[in-house]
Amino acid sequence: MKGQGVKPGVPDLCLPVPRFGCPGLWIEMKTANGRVSPNQKDWIAYLKGAGYRVVVCRSFDDARAVLLDYLNPKVPYSPEII
Repeated sequence: MKGQGVKPGVPDLCLPVPRFGCPGLWIEMKTANGRVSPNQKDWIAYLKGAGYRVVVCRSFDDARAVLLDYLNPKVPYSPEII
């Protein structure tokens, strides 16, 4: 992917749909025991600082729940909650 111009550490999935003042959602997919790399931690901090919701998910079910909650929240998202 590096040859295609992808920067190291950028989260795997992006949903560029604004919700309740949040400009979008980024999801980093990991296995149950997978670790977040230093580059990924830097990107996550940068994106959160820019107001995005960023979540590390460890299964399809986790990612599905995060997506559904983001698109149809019971309570509007607050960046302080993460």
